[in-house]
Amino acid sequence: MDFISVNSYLDKLHGNELYTALSQENKEKIIFSATELLLDNFKMSRLSDRAIAIQVLFMLEGDDEEFSKYKRQGVKSFSTKGVSVSFEGGMISPEVFKIVRSSTSPLGRLI
Repeated sequence: MDFISVNSYLDKLHGNELYTALSQENKEKIIFSATELLLDNFKMSRLSDRAIAIQVLFMLEGDDEEFSKYKRQGVKSFSTKGVSVSFEGGMISPEVFKIVRSSTSPLGRLI
């Protein structure tokens, strides 16, 4: 997994408009940030281009909707002018959790 392979995967995905609109420099930064975030929670051997690409899109969508900044600050819910929002989950895409967990063996591991 490197920038080139994750970038190539992202270019093939449907719904990647937020990503393709980025400059080359910002593409490299968001892929790096997504990889680092995932490495804080999973071993490198568990990650794939797909998992990183999905995390990139998750992060971009959150930033675009301006929800990411609230989640980063630890806000669980807020309301304004008759609109109420509650956040479940964290900074990692639920789909990435499914991908990483499905790659594990159903057998236990030795400690």
